[in-house]
Formats: sequence, structure tokens, C-alpha cells
Amino acid sequence: MEYFADSEGVIRAARHYDDQRRRSRLLVRATNDDKFVETSRADRRRDERLTIPKIFTADPAKAIVTSQKNGFNAVYEYDLTRMELGEKLFSAPGYDIIDLITSSDGKQLTGVRYIDTQRRVRWFDPDLAKIQANIDKAVGPDRTADIVSMNRNHDILLVRVGSSTEPGRYYFYNIASGLMTLYAKVNADIPANIGASTKTIHYKSRDGVDIQAVLTLPRGRDARNLPLILLPHGDPSVRDYEQWDWMTQFLANRGYAVLQPNYRGSSGFGKAFSDLGDGQWGLKMQDDLIDAVGWAVKQDLADTKRVCIMGISYGGYAAMRGAQRDGTTYRCAISYAGVSDLGGMARYGDRFLYSNSYKDNLKEEAPDFASVSPINFAADFTVPILLMHGAKDLRIPVHQSHQMAQKLESAGKTVRYVEQKEADHHFTREADRIEFLKEVETFLNRYNPA
Repeated sequence: MEYFADSEGVIRAARHYDDQRRRSRLLVRATNDDKFVETSRADRRRDERLTIPKIFTADPAKAIVTSQKNGFNAVYEYDLTRMELGEKLFSAPGYDIIDLITSSDGKQLTGVRYIDTQRRVRWFDPDLAKIQANIDKAVGPDRTADIVSMNRNHDILLVRVGSSTEPGRYYFYNIASGLMTLYAKVNADIPANIGASTKTIHYKSRDGVDIQAVLTLPRGRDARNLPLILLPHGDPSVRDYEQWDWMTQFLANRGYAVLQPNYRGSSGFGKAFSDLGDGQWGLKMQDDLIDAVGWAVKQDLADTKRVCIMGISYGGYAAMRGAQRDGTTYRCAISYAGVSDLGGMARYGDRFLYSNSYKDNLKEEAPDFASVSPINFAADFTVPILLMHGAKDLRIPVHQSHQMAQKLESAGKTVRYVEQKEADHHFTREADRIEFLKEVETFLNRYNPA
């Protein structure tokens, strides 16, 4: 399934996966002349995971890995002879490590990336740490500077500078001259100083779970009694954080407060928090969203009578489920590329590689497909809903929204269905993003005006 090479191009490790048995094997060797030797196994059905070498160091017996040994993804040394974790090199308390940065020769760990409220980097290379500090000082406290690439000598860097209120720019930074030269603007047509401010907040779920969320407030409006868009992220195993987001900024520009909860099951907060989402599609994960609204109302930020739920992919599922199950909380709902029928998604997965693992994932997330699939409860929908979907979506097929719309129309519910003929799952085309935002604006002006 995967091969892993060292800095000299020698294939040092390989991962084999058997989808019928749900078992993985790690195979390791020292040189091209050696045979691969199986060093460890993992059974997916027992929630076992292989520890994969990320960096092969100058010492052929050592590697660097990430592991959730203590509940959070951290960086460790690894002994390739005994296949054991060694010294912990770095951890971000309360958060998972998301990426390792290697030296130009590929043999050393020079930095790590993680997300707390924003994307962060910790440099172990003292020269790069000093350079980062100098750049951070130059761009100021309200912007972040991310070294995204560099030449082998580390004397010319490509740096992205931005914030949650602006799309950002790329610069070349010449170490010798100390000059940063503009290379490119992101979304250059968006005027400066138009973005709304964001901040991270925390609230408690009804069963006491601490949940982190991102709040964006519209510019020029008193932060009281605002119309609210609840925007749960897609793919339960990702997360939201403070960054420029075109969809959130559009909504804030139109006068809405936007709240993005990292509901249970979201990634980045350790294994225990991720595991809280097991079996909770449409159940406690949905309760976490309602509790986010409750927090906003209690803070006097949101008008309890002007709350709309909106989302894409899993977020689209959450919007459908909210319109069906929790209509007293929401005034309307908007779903793009949402899942309406979990059983249908399981059948759709049969055509793809590793389909058994895919169906296992779905079963872990929702053991009883029928009881949490909105397609089965069209009569229960109590608020207007906008359904949009791309006809060329390969991740979630378009009939997931089309059939939901048909069911709602037959039940006499208020629904608008828009099928984008050329759209995929990821808004690859600008034209599809613009059409989506226009539809959203028209729908909100009618059913939840700001």
C-alpha cells in the first residue's frame, strides 16, 4: 500500500494492507540488498495502528515517528532494531502534531507543525528558529508567517503571510539581504481590510465535554442579538481553526455571526476526544451543535429566533439532520454535498478500493444507519432547506441530495434543490463557488435575513 524511502532513495519500509482481514503489516529492511522482514502487525477491528517511520536518520538503526502513545500525537525517536519507541522529542500539550519538517538532507528533524487555535511551527534548527522570529517581528502580531518552502542552503525562503481576516500573500525572503519580495497574492481581487475578526471560544456540551469553536463576528455591528449561522465542518475527522475562510467571511460580510464548533470526533484534540464521536452521527455530535447555539444565545451574541445551520459534506448531513430532528433550534438549513442516506453511502463504497474498511468506518460512526439517515424522515422536516450538490461529485454522489429533495417535495416541505452540472466535491471551479454563494445569499435573505 505504501513505501517509505530514506534520504538516499533506499526503500526502507513498506506497509501492506489486507482489506478482507482488516490487517496491516510493516515490513522493514536496512539496504537494497536485504529482504524485507515483517516487524509488526495491526488489526483494524481492534483499533490497532502501526507505527510508521517518518524520518530515517543518519544512524541506520534509528528513525523518527509520531505516536499517540500517551493520548496525543507526539514525536518520538524509534529503534528500528527493537521496533520500540524511544525518547519523546516534542509534544503540544492538549493538541496533536500534524506534520514533521526534515532537513535538506532528509536525515534530521528540523521542525514540527501543529494547530492549537492557529497553525503553529516549532523549529529545532536554531538558525530557522531565529529566522522565524525575525519574520514574525516584521509582519506584526496580527499576522502569521508560514515558511512553506526553502532552497537547500536555507538562504532563500518562500513565506506565506496572512491572517484570519485576509487571504494572504506569498513572499520570497532573501536571508543575506534581509528583503522580502512579493511573489503572489491570494484572491487578489478581495479588497484589503474587508475581513471579519475571528476568535477561539470554548463551551461545555450538555454532558460536560469541553468543545473548542471558532467565532467570526461581522464588522461594524454590535456583537449582540445577531443572526447566527452555525457552520459545522465537513469530514468529522478534521477540525476548524482561526484562518482565512472564504465561506465564513462571505457570511460575516453579509451581517451574520458565524460559529464553527469542533464537535466531538474532530481531529487534533487527542485520541480520547476523537473516540467520543464513535457511534454518534446524528446523536451526541448533533447535540454538540445545539449546545453551541445555546452558548451563543447565553452570551447575548445570537438571536435565538434567527439561527440557520449550514454545512458541506458531513456538515451538509448535520444541516439535514438538524432540519429534521432539531427544527425548534433552527430557522432554516443549507446543505451542500450532504449525506442523506448512510446505507446508500455504504453501498456506494462497494465500488472503491478498501471498501470493507470504508464500511467499517461508517458503522463505527453510525451503528444504525436507518435511524439517523434524514432520507427516512422527510415528514419530520420543519424548516426550509436549500440542497445543493455537484453532479460530478465522486466522494458523495449527487443522488444523496437529489433523492432527499424528491422526498421533501413529496412530503410538501419547503425545499430548494440546485444541481451544479460541472461541480465536484471540493468547489474546484470558481464559477461553482460563486453560484453557491449567490444561492445562499438569496435563500438567507428570504428565510433568515440579517
